[in-house]
Amino acid sequence: MTKCILEKYRKDRCESCDNLCAHRIATAGRLESADLPAGYRCLTLDNSPARESQAKIYQTLERYVESFRKGGRIKSLYLWSESPGTGKTTTAAALVSEYIAADYLAAIKAGKSPSQSPAIFLDVNGFQTQYNLAAMTNDDAGMERIGATIKRLQNAPFAILDDIGVRDATEAFRSYVHAIINYRTMHELPTVYTSNLKLSEMAQVFDARLYDRMRDQCAEIHFPGGSKRGRR
Repeated sequence: MTKCILEKYRKDRCESCDNLCAHRIATAGRLESADLPAGYRCLTLDNSPARESQAKIYQTLERYVESFRKGGRIKSLYLWSESPGTGKTTTAAALVSEYIAADYLAAIKAGKSPSQSPAIFLDVNGFQTQYNLAAMTNDDAGMERIGATIKRLQNAPFAILDDIGVRDATEAFRSYVHAIINYRTMHELPTVYTSNLKLSEMAQVFDARLYDRMRDQCAEIHFPGGSKRGRR
């Protein structure tokens, strides 16, 4: 794995840098603040373990990442496969790194202060478990944390909603998911979803209204093959 997500942008591939490099420290902090699981930090499209098995998809994603640097609206993506372990989450994590790197370099080039929290990664399944537990135990502090997470997700310039639609949801939880996606769509903020279901099935998992929001300016990408887990 690369030691710094800015590596490919330097001619010497960061060979002259050390652990005290201010840019490395700054981008590492932004990866942590994005709530990326530790094992997924510093993954990029170049070093992603899924790159070889999903070569055609990665060619498409290379062009997608170029849109991070061009300005204008960035499309959303829906990454799905019938089987778990095909590289969807790994790829989504790599896109977080690519976005943070592009955002950081653009700000530096413009003489501006880079955003402290340009991206956020959410395990929707885990978030649903947190919500269910807080709701069942009348945990006010837990519900406050849920609310804070929702606001972060609504406003983050770039967001990953990982494993969406894997479980049945209560009406209340569906309303929270709808609030996140509706806000992001209305404000033209790109969202990358991963799921084991086709995008069209979100109409049954949630409802037709949410499905309609999710597919707005969203490219659906199917990850073929079986599980590759254990290779990362």
